[in-house]
Amino acid sequence: MFYGRTEELNLLEKRYQKGKFECIVIYGRRRVGKTELIKEFSKNKATVFFSALNASSQENLEALSREIFFFFFPEMINSPVFQSYDAALDEITRISKEEKIIFVIDEYPYLAKAEESISSRLQHLIDHVWQKEQIFLILCGSSM
Repeated sequence: MFYGRTEELNLLEKRYQKGKFECIVIYGRRRVGKTELIKEFSKNKATVFFSALNASSQENLEALSREIFFFFFPEMINSPVFQSYDAALDEITRISKEEKIIFVIDEYPYLAKAEESISSRLQHLIDHVWQKEQIFLILCGSSM
């Protein structure tokens, strides 16, 4: 059961209801409920929830691919892997043209460590593509 965080949930909901691109960064100590807050907020909303791994770039690409395919086929156990992060992020863009989507990258520092170009790829998409799309991007990370 989820308790508290009413103010944070209301703030997220208010930003979500604006109906335009948003990028929210949630950062703080470990074990304080950041991920649970995001899960509670995204309940019953179209969401691709990717939790990055402290692993290689390829393993993270495989995990991201699974989550994107899981969005369409929740019962799928095995999924194809996108050829690149660009291809995976292009799929997020394509989804957003059909419906408003929440795209969560939890444990973002792990992904940034594994794939050094991911921040600049996201920045490029935000600046040149996603500003016109229905994407509610949440980047979440912990201080160690």
